[in-house]
Amino acid sequence: MPTILDSREKKFFAIRKTRNGKGVFTRIGFGEGKRLFEVKGRFVTCDEDDDMDETERSNAYRFDRDLFISPKDRLADMVNHSCTPNAKVVKDNDKLYVYSISEILKGSEVFIDYSTIIAKDDIWTMKCNCGSDKCRKIVKNFAKLSKKTQDIYKKNKIVPDFILKIRG
Repeated sequence: MPTILDSREKKFFAIRKTRNGKGVFTRIGFGEGKRLFEVKGRFVTCDEDDDMDETERSNAYRFDRDLFISPKDRLADMVNHSCTPNAKVVKDNDKLYVYSISEILKGSEVFIDYSTIIAKDDIWTMKCNCGSDKCRKIVKNFAKLSKKTQDIYKKNKIVPDFILKIRG
């Protein structure tokens, strides 16, 4: 099924092939701290998560202790991981958004660090192929990042508060 983009998303973003499948690319430049798009999809409980196929489960965004958002076939479904992200996930008024954390030039791919949306109680891991010179080789939950990386992400509000509050 093709990726569903609304009219705003089509104006500002394109889906293109990448080294890891497909990714989200900007059609215009975005300054630091700009809201890029909403993470849209269906809410899935932890119990329902077990019934999802592996790809859909891997692409779900943590929403709170017991809920995930599955953006299957939507823009957020195509956002790739990088150990040096240029975007972050923000929860605001019971919605998740992707914001820039640095300037993103026109034609650039949008990346988040998946570890910032994986809470301490989550055992999901992924072999990393981001290509960054700071690549950690394996994506794990936020609590398993180095203290230095955790501190940088906390200081710069790159990890959502609700992820920090979920205990294992």
